[in-house]
Amino acid sequence: MRLRPIAVVRNGVTGDIDDWDLVVSRLVFKPEYVPGLFELDRFRHIWVIFGFHKKRGWKPAVHPMHDPSRPLVGVFATRSPKRPNKLGLTKVRLIGVRGRTVTVQGLDAYDGSPVWDVKPFDAEIGGVYCGRQVAGKKTR
Repeated sequence: MRLRPIAVVRNGVTGDIDDWDLVVSRLVFKPEYVPGLFELDRFRHIWVIFGFHKKRGWKPAVHPMHDPSRPLVGVFATRSPKRPNKLGLTKVRLIGVRGRTVTVQGLDAYDGSPVWDVKPFDAEIGGVYCGRQVAGKKTR
């Protein structure tokens, strides 16, 4: 399987920070993928699948939250970026979609990270596709 980035993260973050929930990021899409954004703005939250492009190596056991006072656990039981395939998955708040830019809040990715895919948050799909109201927005 070969992944091709559909967008790139732009947020000015170049190193680890304490509270990713406050970070506002722009996902700047390649022009050929812009039609795929149609109606994405109906959702309040989306999943972003991205690459940990600055992380090297991986560890089978890590301290949660990079805190050595916490006991070691398997990397698959954490959200650590030190993973074999360097894939990140984060549910983020969707702020808006404009042209080829999707603005989100809470993405734990560095500036320049490749975006592999975005998907609507599952709990909100039923309302959108069934023509019900989702988060105060009329969907049909």
